[in-house]
Amino acid sequence: MRAAAAAGAAGALLAGCVSVPDARQMREIRAEAAGRRVENLARPETTESGVYLSGPLLLWEAVALARGYNRSLEQEREGREIARGRIQASWSEALPSLDLTGGYVRLDEERTTTLPDGSSYTTRHADQTSAGLRLTQPLFNGRIGAALRAARLYDEWTEATIRAATEAVQRDTIRAYYRAVLSGHLLEVNQTALETAERQLADAQARRRQGMASNYDELRAQVEVSNFRAQVLQARNERDLAYTALYRLMGASPESEADLVDDIPLVMEAISFGDAVRTALERRADLTVAEYALRLQDESVAAAKSRYLPEVSGYVAQTWANPDPHDSSRDEWGDEWQAGVQVSLPVFDGLDRRGTLIQERARRRQLEIGLRDAEEGAVSEIRQAVLSLKTAEEFAHSQSRNLETAREALRLVEAGLKEGQNTPVEVMDARQALTKASANYYQSIFDHAMARVALQQAMGLLAPDALPDGPVLKESDLSDGSAGSD
Repeated sequence: MRAAAAAGAAGALLAGCVSVPDARQMREIRAEAAGRRVENLARPETTESGVYLSGPLLLWEAVALARGYNRSLEQEREGREIARGRIQASWSEALPSLDLTGGYVRLDEERTTTLPDGSSYTTRHADQTSAGLRLTQPLFNGRIGAALRAARLYDEWTEATIRAATEAVQRDTIRAYYRAVLSGHLLEVNQTALETAERQLADAQARRRQGMASNYDELRAQVEVSNFRAQVLQARNERDLAYTALYRLMGASPESEADLVDDIPLVMEAISFGDAVRTALERRADLTVAEYALRLQDESVAAAKSRYLPEVSGYVAQTWANPDPHDSSRDEWGDEWQAGVQVSLPVFDGLDRRGTLIQERARRRQLEIGLRDAEEGAVSEIRQAVLSLKTAEEFAHSQSRNLETAREALRLVEAGLKEGQNTPVEVMDARQALTKASANYYQSIFDHAMARVALQQAMGLLAPDALPDGPVLKESDLSDGSAGSD
């Protein structure tokens, strides 16, 4: 009966361990989650779907929201708890351990001894029960120092990783914010062009009725209106997509209705390539991460070497047992204690230690090469970023002049149309040119702002207060070698 009960309990436990939802049950689980999410999305308030935003939104506010509510950053920050747990776990190499043991053994038969006088006594009882405590204190092994140093290095590595992720989110948020602003400008440009084209269509229709314009002029004006309507629809869709991407980065509800206040800045600044490279090699989060990874691997090599050293530990044990541990013939509870020192030195382990050490040293060389490659990549990225910023400045200047030229050209053609010196088709062409010049201008200042952000990130200066409307490289950045913080 006991065996049957034990088998039944084991079967029930096994069934619970292997029970997983099938495809139908998983669809039901996801359907329930979908229902909750749709209900949250329909409510104009802060829910688990995100922070609901409405009204004016400054760039620094968008960056602050992203740094606080971005889902990927929330995941990265959990690494701090992992690091804290790793630090605590590393102390196990140096702190004592206390184990509680217990056991029961049922032997197949008892053993007895018969004395010369014919009497007998039991020398081994069939039922043997024991319980004990064992305290073990490591006295020496090569892993203690390596484990403690590795835990602290992992903590710093985690902080550097979080900083790198935070800078990436900040860059993406700035890009998304300015992309939304750019899409708004492009929508306005196309809406203005559509309104002007509609007025010209009405004028062409009136002139045709008076016999002053041909059917072609009216048809050409209708085609232009249709083209601008399509561009307005496309621009409106791109604006909606840009806002959705921005809300997603900020951890905000997609139903938010924020009004972006900050415009795209155009700040000109001369940056020395040497200063930029020096700052990047000191400040970049990815280089810090690579440096910590190399130092972590140094500790892994040290731990592998420690396996060639002896391990020494002291212990104290207390045992309670029936039969009495001092006299196995007594069917009574008794106790005993032990204390001692244990020393172990592996002599031959089938080349496991040697193979492990070879692997750890090779991994260290890989990380060392990776660090050098990352430094070279940083220098190359800085050079490209500086050149891209210079090109973006020149492009922004040229598009600004081109925009003024296109405006003046449209003014002259419209004046010539009133005087009969130009045709409606020439006005349409001039308007198309102005629309394209306006779009190119806004795109050029967007590209310039993004080139500044890219250079800031490449130098490791994308701190919370580092926004594109300020200088990329400050005097304090050149004098202070400390890295930015999360």
